[in-house]
Amino acid sequence: MNQTVAKTQEMLAKHHRDGEAFAQLMKETFSNRFNEDFWAYWRDKLAPALPSAGVVLDLGTGPGMFLHAVLQRHPGVHVYGVECADYMLNAVEKLPPNAQIISADLHDPHLPLADNSVDIAVASVVLHEMHQPVKTLLELQRCLKPGALVYILDWVRAPLHVYLQNTDLDVFAAQTPAEQLEDLFVHFIEHNRFSSADLEFLLQQCGYTVLENTPLVNGRQARILAQKK
Repeated sequence: MNQTVAKTQEMLAKHHRDGEAFAQLMKETFSNRFNEDFWAYWRDKLAPALPSAGVVLDLGTGPGMFLHAVLQRHPGVHVYGVECADYMLNAVEKLPPNAQIISADLHDPHLPLADNSVDIAVASVVLHEMHQPVKTLLELQRCLKPGALVYILDWVRAPLHVYLQNTDLDVFAAQTPAEQLEDLFVHFIEHNRFSSADLEFLLQQCGYTVLENTPLVNGRQARILAQKK
């Protein structure tokens, strides 16, 4: 294991704490993240760009639930998921022949995919966990077909008072344990790594046209649709 992968796995383990439990949580909450609103958006904006035998790439695929969901709707396509956390890879359920998990660190990925071969790429709640997404965006640029689409949904920078609206912790009570406060503020920093404008800037500098940058969840999330030039 090289130093970059080791650092990423250490960071993810700290962020996710109990890795096996977090992988199970990702399975249990999959339908909340990829809900009817998402699939309506998929049908309207993304599916028209996907040929019947096209290729979909899921960055940070976790236990691979999204791969199964895509194949239920598009059985003729080939789907790839990229993941490096062992506890996520161990939680992946058996995949059909037209689905594959690529074990790779998104901080410096070298994907076994041909140039100009991917029709749609998805990065759902991934980029905020990365120290830098430049290498990912550049490698993705290589793999995507000209005009291919990238869907990004992620936590973005928001004021502290907005971030705290979704916590049940009594932050300012004297009896609140220090370790709970530390955990809350560590996650605040992680979830506030990039603003939506930062992500748009990074995409533009890496050769994409941003088609949409929509704030969600009172500005705490952004939904971005971009296209390879």
